[in-house]
Amino acid sequence: MSGVYTQITPQWLKDTFLLGVDLTLDDGSPYPDVIFEQSIKAAIRHVESDLGISIEPFSVEQETHDAERQNRTAYWPFRLDHRPVQAVNAARIKFGSFQGVEIPTSWIRWTSTTHGQLNLIPSEDSLGSYFFSQGVPLMGGQGIYEHRDYIPSYFEFDYTAGFDTRTGQATIKAGETSVRVELENRLLLQYLVETDQSDVKVSAKGQGGFTLSVSTAPTSDLVITWLADTLPADLKQAIGIKGATLLLLHVAGDLILGAGIASQSLSVDGLSQSVGTTSSAMYSGYSSRAEALDKQYKLLMGALRAQYKIVQFGVV
Repeated sequence: MSGVYTQITPQWLKDTFLLGVDLTLDDGSPYPDVIFEQSIKAAIRHVESDLGISIEPFSVEQETHDAERQNRTAYWPFRLDHRPVQAVNAARIKFGSFQGVEIPTSWIRWTSTTHGQLNLIPSEDSLGSYFFSQGVPLMGGQGIYEHRDYIPSYFEFDYTAGFDTRTGQATIKAGETSVRVELENRLLLQYLVETDQSDVKVSAKGQGGFTLSVSTAPTSDLVITWLADTLPADLKQAIGIKGATLLLLHVAGDLILGAGIASQSLSVDGLSQSVGTTSSAMYSGYSSRAEALDKQYKLLMGALRAQYKIVQFGVV
């Protein structure tokens, strides 16, 4: 597993939303890992579908978009199918079965990487054998200069969607107090940086890198392992809540005293002991916690929908 699955793990779920929950079967053996893994996968997919986003990094190749004449004067606005966007790897225009021509990535100007919105604004980099004239761009070099108001599947994009995670190491030299970490590829989304050193501070964050510093210069080289994560904490919270409430809390509540048992009594030589739970024909033992988490989830998803979900308009 990679990406989000390295952060939202069965152990993370146990240490957070399932803290204090008895996660053992009737014979005392722990729940199998598959029940946690399935709950996490289902929760991630549920949140992705609700918000219309990709959480786990996902590579897209040759995604096509039509060319319409009126978009030319608006610098070719596009909304990519998958979002948020980590990076556009390539863009091209292709007329029918003719060989496609690469669009310089310097032409791509982002309106919103979160919503996958971009425009194409020509720069000093050339576009090969294509010409911009009246109407949509036309293919040149082939003797074809006819104007068109609409060309299907004219633009192609290769890109990576989802939330990016970068890891690496940096060294603060002996006698120095900081080191600048330069990212090989820019991070287009906001991110948090975590390190394996509690006294290391993170500052000067930007798309190209960040600075790690300590208050007292080390006497020997200090090697720092860092993680830059674009997955927001509130989105991670929503996945954790849904992972706990989809299946795990209900299963755990049913098995507090055994499957389908709400109370239990034991009597030996005139001595008796009774144990009861909140389980009933309608509710499991952890229904109260599940309901409280569901309320948090609804409030959290309301804010996340406002941030990520795109409202679709229709004309009748």
